Amino acid sequence: MIKAVLFDLDGTLCDSDTAWSIAQNETFQLLCQQYPDVSEETATNAWRTVHQSLFQQLGAGKLSMAEVRDARFQCLFEELGLPANKVMEELSDFFCSRYLTSLRLYEDVTVLEKLAGYHVGIITNGAHDEHTDSQLSKVRHLGLSERIQSLTISGEIGVRKPNLEIFKVACERADVLSKEAVYVGDTIQNDIVGANRAGMTSVFINRKSEELIPQIADEQPDYAISNLHDVLSYLERKQN
Repeated sequence: MIKAVLFDLDGTLCDSDTAWSIAQNETFQLLCQQYPDVSEETATNAWRTVHQSLFQQLGAGKLSMAEVRDARFQCLFEELGLPANKVMEELSDFFCSRYLTSLRLYEDVTVLEKLAGYHVGIITNGAHDEHTDSQLSKVRHLGLSERIQSLTISGEIGVRKPNLEIFKVACERADVLSKEAVYVGDTIQNDIVGANRAGMTSVFINRKSEELIPQIADEQPDYAISNLHDVLSYLERKQN
Protein backbone atom coordinates (compact mmCIF):
# COMPACT_ATOMS: atom_id res chain seq x y z
CA MET A 1 0.00 0.00 0.00
CA ILE A 2 1.24 3.45 -0.90
CA LYS A 3 1.40 5.74 2.13
CA ALA A 4 3.66 8.58 1.00
CA VAL A 5 4.05 10.68 -2.14
CA LEU A 6 7.36 12.51 -2.33
CA PHE A 7 8.39 15.04 -4.96
CA ASP A 8 11.50 16.60 -6.44
CA LEU A 9 11.44 20.43 -6.34
CA ASP A 10 13.14 22.07 -9.34
CA GLY A 11 11.53 21.18 -12.66
CA THR A 12 8.88 19.10 -10.91
CA LEU A 13 7.04 21.51 -8.63
CA CYS A 14 8.55 24.82 -9.76
CA ASP A 15 9.89 26.24 -13.02
CA SER A 16 13.47 26.89 -11.98
CA ASP A 17 14.83 26.97 -15.56
CA THR A 18 12.82 30.05 -16.48
CA ALA A 19 13.69 31.77 -13.20
CA TRP A 20 17.38 31.01 -13.73
CA SER A 21 17.29 32.47 -17.26
CA ILE A 22 15.60 35.66 -16.05
CA ALA A 23 18.11 36.12 -13.24
CA GLN A 24 21.06 35.35 -15.48
CA ASN A 25 20.00 37.71 -18.28
CA GLU A 26 19.23 40.64 -15.99
CA THR A 27 22.41 40.14 -13.97
CA PHE A 28 24.60 40.07 -17.06
CA GLN A 29 22.94 43.23 -18.36
CA LEU A 30 23.96 44.95 -15.13
CA LEU A 31 27.44 43.48 -15.32
CA CYS A 32 27.92 44.79 -18.86
CA GLN A 33 26.73 48.23 -17.80
CA GLN A 34 29.43 48.28 -15.14
CA TYR A 35 32.05 46.81 -17.48
CA PRO A 36 31.29 47.92 -21.07
CA ASP A 37 34.27 45.98 -22.41
CA VAL A 38 32.58 42.72 -21.42
CA SER A 39 29.85 41.50 -23.78
CA GLU A 40 26.87 39.46 -22.60
CA GLU A 41 28.07 36.63 -24.83
CA THR A 42 31.48 36.67 -23.17
CA ALA A 43 29.90 36.73 -19.72
CA THR A 44 27.56 33.86 -20.62
CA ASN A 45 30.40 31.71 -21.95
CA ALA A 46 32.49 32.39 -18.86
CA TRP A 47 29.51 31.61 -16.63
CA ARG A 48 29.07 28.28 -18.40
CA THR A 49 32.76 27.42 -17.96
CA VAL A 50 32.68 28.33 -14.28
CA HIS A 51 29.58 26.27 -13.58
CA GLN A 52 30.95 23.27 -15.42
CA SER A 53 34.07 23.36 -13.24
CA LEU A 54 32.19 23.96 -9.99
CA PHE A 55 29.65 21.22 -10.63
CA GLN A 56 32.41 18.77 -11.46
CA GLN A 57 33.83 19.49 -8.01
CA LEU A 58 30.34 19.18 -6.52
CA GLY A 59 29.88 15.79 -8.16
CA ALA A 60 33.25 14.65 -6.87
CA GLY A 61 32.28 15.63 -3.33
CA LYS A 62 34.92 18.36 -3.14
CA LEU A 63 32.36 21.16 -2.72
CA SER A 64 28.89 21.48 -1.24
CA MET A 65 26.08 23.21 -3.12
CA ALA A 66 26.35 26.16 -0.73
CA GLU A 67 30.06 26.43 -1.53
CA VAL A 68 29.34 26.26 -5.26
CA ARG A 69 26.80 29.06 -4.88
CA ASP A 70 29.14 31.22 -2.83
CA ALA A 71 32.06 30.73 -5.23
CA ARG A 72 30.38 31.19 -8.62
CA PHE A 73 30.63 34.98 -8.95
CA GLN A 74 34.18 35.13 -7.61
CA CYS A 75 35.14 32.47 -10.16
CA LEU A 76 33.21 34.33 -12.87
CA PHE A 77 35.08 37.54 -12.19
CA GLU A 78 38.38 35.68 -12.20
CA GLU A 79 37.44 34.07 -15.53
CA LEU A 80 36.62 37.50 -16.96
CA GLY A 81 39.77 39.09 -15.53
CA LEU A 82 37.77 41.47 -13.35
CA PRO A 83 38.64 42.50 -9.77
CA ALA A 84 36.77 40.97 -6.86
CA ASN A 85 35.01 44.00 -5.41
CA LYS A 86 31.72 45.42 -4.19
CA VAL A 87 30.22 45.21 -7.69
CA MET A 88 30.83 41.46 -7.70
CA GLU A 89 29.08 41.08 -4.34
CA GLU A 90 26.15 43.25 -5.45
CA LEU A 91 25.70 41.26 -8.65
CA SER A 92 25.80 38.00 -6.70
CA ASP A 93 23.14 39.27 -4.29
CA PHE A 94 21.02 40.58 -7.17
CA PHE A 95 21.21 37.28 -9.02
CA CYS A 96 20.15 35.24 -5.99
CA SER A 97 17.28 37.59 -5.14
CA ARG A 98 16.06 37.80 -8.73
CA TYR A 99 16.19 34.04 -9.12
CA LEU A 100 14.06 33.55 -6.03
CA THR A 101 11.46 36.17 -6.95
CA SER A 102 11.19 34.77 -10.49
CA LEU A 103 10.32 31.26 -9.33
CA ARG A 104 6.80 30.07 -10.07
CA LEU A 105 4.97 26.90 -9.16
CA TYR A 106 3.54 24.88 -12.03
CA GLU A 107 -0.24 25.07 -12.21
CA ASP A 108 -0.64 21.35 -11.56
CA VAL A 109 0.96 21.68 -8.11
CA THR A 110 -2.63 22.06 -6.89
CA VAL A 111 -2.54 18.26 -6.84
CA LEU A 112 -0.86 18.51 -3.42
CA GLU A 113 -4.17 19.52 -1.89
CA LYS A 114 -5.76 16.37 -3.30
CA LEU A 115 -3.37 13.98 -1.61
CA ALA A 116 -5.17 13.90 1.71
CA GLY A 117 -4.41 10.69 3.54
CA TYR A 118 -0.88 10.46 2.13
CA HIS A 119 2.30 11.81 3.63
CA VAL A 120 3.46 14.50 1.19
CA GLY A 121 7.11 15.50 1.12
CA ILE A 122 9.98 16.86 -0.95
CA ILE A 123 13.43 15.41 -1.64
CA THR A 124 15.74 17.89 -3.34
CA ASN A 125 19.39 18.52 -4.06
CA GLY A 126 20.75 21.89 -2.97
CA ALA A 127 21.79 24.08 -0.08
CA HIS A 128 20.09 23.89 3.30
CA ASP A 129 20.74 27.26 4.91
CA GLU A 130 19.11 30.65 5.34
CA HIS A 131 20.69 32.14 2.21
CA THR A 132 18.36 33.67 -0.39
CA ASP A 133 19.45 31.03 -2.88
CA SER A 134 18.85 27.82 -0.97
CA GLN A 135 16.28 25.07 -1.33
CA LEU A 136 14.95 25.97 2.10
CA SER A 137 14.33 29.58 1.02
CA LYS A 138 12.71 28.44 -2.21
CA VAL A 139 10.28 26.12 -0.42
CA ARG A 140 9.30 28.91 1.96
CA HIS A 141 9.00 31.54 -0.77
CA LEU A 142 6.77 29.30 -2.89
CA GLY A 143 4.44 28.61 0.02
CA LEU A 144 5.22 24.90 -0.02
CA SER A 145 6.12 24.65 3.68
CA GLU A 146 2.44 24.63 4.59
CA ARG A 147 1.59 22.06 1.93
CA ILE A 148 4.05 19.31 2.81
CA GLN A 149 4.84 17.24 5.87
CA SER A 150 8.56 16.69 5.32
CA LEU A 151 11.48 18.30 3.52
CA THR A 152 14.74 16.47 2.85
CA ILE A 153 17.58 18.52 1.33
CA SER A 154 20.95 17.14 0.26
CA GLY A 155 22.82 19.98 1.95
CA GLU A 156 21.41 18.86 5.27
CA ILE A 157 21.93 15.12 4.75
CA GLY A 158 25.41 15.38 3.27
CA VAL A 159 24.74 13.34 0.12
CA ARG A 160 23.00 14.20 -3.14
CA LYS A 161 20.48 12.31 -5.22
CA PRO A 162 20.76 9.65 -6.57
CA ASN A 163 22.57 8.46 -3.42
CA LEU A 164 20.33 5.98 -1.57
CA GLU A 165 20.88 7.65 1.80
CA ILE A 166 18.84 10.75 1.01
CA PHE A 167 15.86 8.62 -0.09
CA LYS A 168 16.25 6.43 3.00
CA VAL A 169 16.18 9.49 5.28
CA ALA A 170 13.09 10.85 3.52
CA CYS A 171 11.23 7.57 4.02
CA GLU A 172 12.22 7.50 7.67
CA ARG A 173 10.85 11.01 8.11
CA ALA A 174 7.63 9.96 6.44
CA ASP A 175 7.56 6.86 8.70
CA VAL A 176 7.11 4.55 5.73
CA LEU A 177 8.98 1.71 4.09
CA SER A 178 10.52 2.53 0.73
CA LYS A 179 8.04 0.21 -1.00
CA GLU A 180 5.23 2.30 0.51
CA ALA A 181 6.47 5.51 -1.10
CA VAL A 182 6.09 7.05 -4.56
CA TYR A 183 8.74 9.47 -5.77
CA VAL A 184 8.00 11.95 -8.57
CA GLY A 185 10.84 13.69 -10.38
CA ASP A 186 11.82 15.20 -13.72
CA THR A 187 15.33 13.82 -14.17
CA ILE A 188 16.22 10.23 -14.96
CA GLN A 189 19.69 10.18 -13.41
CA ASN A 190 18.97 11.88 -10.09
CA ASP A 191 15.30 11.08 -9.51
CA ILE A 192 14.38 7.86 -11.28
CA VAL A 193 17.66 6.03 -10.78
CA GLY A 194 17.75 7.05 -7.12
CA ALA A 195 14.14 6.10 -6.42
CA ASN A 196 14.48 2.75 -8.21
CA ARG A 197 17.62 1.82 -6.31
CA ALA A 198 15.94 2.82 -3.05
CA GLY A 199 13.03 0.48 -3.76
CA MET A 200 10.45 3.24 -4.18
CA THR A 201 7.86 3.52 -6.93
CA SER A 202 9.46 5.88 -9.46
CA VAL A 203 7.34 8.34 -11.44
CA PHE A 204 8.94 10.39 -14.19
CA ILE A 205 7.21 13.67 -15.00
CA ASN A 206 8.14 14.47 -18.58
CA ARG A 207 7.38 18.19 -18.80
CA LYS A 208 9.66 18.69 -21.81
CA SER A 209 8.22 15.78 -23.83
CA GLU A 210 11.64 14.18 -24.02
CA GLU A 211 12.10 10.81 -25.67
CA LEU A 212 12.77 8.31 -22.91
CA ILE A 213 15.44 5.75 -23.86
CA PRO A 214 16.68 3.94 -20.72
CA GLN A 215 20.25 2.69 -21.00
CA ILE A 216 20.08 0.53 -17.87
CA ALA A 217 17.22 -1.01 -15.88
CA ASP A 218 17.47 1.60 -13.11
CA GLU A 219 16.68 4.35 -15.64
CA GLN A 220 13.27 2.85 -16.42
CA PRO A 221 10.55 4.61 -14.39
CA ASP A 222 7.65 2.59 -13.06
CA TYR A 223 5.30 5.21 -14.46
CA ALA A 224 5.68 8.23 -16.77
CA ILE A 225 3.38 11.25 -16.69
CA SER A 226 3.13 14.66 -18.31
CA ASN A 227 1.06 16.32 -15.58
CA LEU A 228 1.11 15.99 -11.81
CA HIS A 229 -2.61 15.27 -11.75
CA ASP A 230 -1.76 11.94 -13.39
CA VAL A 231 -0.29 10.92 -10.03
CA LEU A 232 -3.84 10.72 -8.72
CA SER A 233 -4.82 8.33 -11.49
CA TYR A 234 -1.85 6.15 -10.67
CA LEU A 235 -2.70 6.08 -6.96
CA GLU A 236 -6.34 5.24 -7.68
CA ARG A 237 -5.28 2.26 -9.79
CA LYS A 238 -2.94 1.05 -7.04
CA GLN A 239 -5.80 1.11 -4.56
CA ASN A 240 -8.17 -0.87 -6.77
